[in-house]
Amino acid sequence: MGIFDKLKGGKKNTVFEDELMDTQSELIALTLNMVGKAADKIFAYCSIEAKSQMFNVFFELDGKIKTLNEMGTVPSCAMELLRTGTHGLDKIKEICAKYNYPTPTEIKMIYDVKTKKFNVAYQYKEICSAEGHAVNHALACFGFTGHG
Repeated sequence: MGIFDKLKGGKKNTVFEDELMDTQSELIALTLNMVGKAADKIFAYCSIEAKSQMFNVFFELDGKIKTLNEMGTVPSCAMELLRTGTHGLDKIKEICAKYNYPTPTEIKMIYDVKTKKFNVAYQYKEICSAEGHAVNHALACFGFTGHG
């Protein structure tokens, strides 16, 4: 039983889950297109809270955590990716509302480029607004105390 089944008392809604997964996959695909196969793993962090929304990505390359800038991404392209990712969060909110599911306040996605394995975790309480600096929180969510 998946996380969303538990939220609806055990009722499975595969259409909802498929739409949500498609949107999450689009966010990972956008990121993958930006860095190509240069990264070993992609870490995408989404925050959807009452006061703010944020989409950010980090990468693992040769065992080191890198930001978009450290991956050599052109700044204007990096900003466009982050802006597009943040707009993707609106789509997630719409899907959740359409099927009467609560919108996660936090989504952590990890994509292994080599194995194509995808993992996702959800939270439903506001975290970034309560903790302050969202980027530091996003890094900490994946267990990174520093990077580089």
